[in-house]
Amino acid sequence: MLGDAGRFAYRELPMGRRYHDHVDPEVRRWGRTYRSFPGVAECVRLIVNRKAIGAWAHLIVYELAENAKNHYHELIDAFRSHESNDVARYVMMALEIAALPESVDFLAGVLRDGNATFRPYAGRALKAIDTKESRTALFNATGVEPCGGREAPMMRNWKS
Repeated sequence: MLGDAGRFAYRELPMGRRYHDHVDPEVRRWGRTYRSFPGVAECVRLIVNRKAIGAWAHLIVYELAENAKNHYHELIDAFRSHESNDVARYVMMALEIAALPESVDFLAGVLRDGNATFRPYAGRALKAIDTKESRTALFNATGVEPCGGREAPMMRNWKS
């Protein structure tokens, strides 16, 4: 993962020259092939055709994440309409990185569905969004119960 610094390092450059001086030749090739965001449909095509490997896999996730706000509904449609778990996994990774407040309902639904593959992404995304709605959705979906009827182990009076 590139982290925050790597994700936004080339924002000040024009879109066509965004990856021009990158050290990785595959990243430069991506930049020559796609001078601007290729779109959700093209990214899905690359994932389905098994072209999303190595540097291209990272680039697809980060391109989807950077453009998630403008293409949110397309991402959700891709998640729901493709039978490939790979497409859904890439969408979840992008939504986790993007941390969009408008995705709270969708992410809470993913947590409630209980698919073990996507639950960690949805949980981390809700934590990253960090709004009252996301915290409530995370609390409700994970089923964490307060200590209610039981005392904490350290507070019990142990009888000898």
